[in-house]
Amino acid sequence: MKTKVIARIYVKNEFIDAFKELAATMVAKTGKESGCLFYRLFQDVSRPGDFLFYEEYKDQSALDVHRQSEYLKDFRENNKHMLSQDALVEVI
Repeated sequence: MKTKVIARIYVKNEFIDAFKELAATMVAKTGKESGCLFYRLFQDVSRPGDFLFYEEYKDQSALDVHRQSEYLKDFRENNKHMLSQDALVEVI
């Protein structure tokens, strides 16, 4: 069964461009995972510091592989200081 993730990320205004660069790398690498069906980043046009990752994986084990990837760990570590609040992540 497909596993979907919605992750809301809140970025401080001064880090929006830097975050988008990091996120572009994340999107490219994740899109190459064999179990990834869809992985996109969206930016709120009215609140430019608000981002949403929408993700679909073929199943929970594919999501688990993604969560253990080094590039996800690096992404989280490299953007911690950019966030204005904790991310909100829903798995559906």
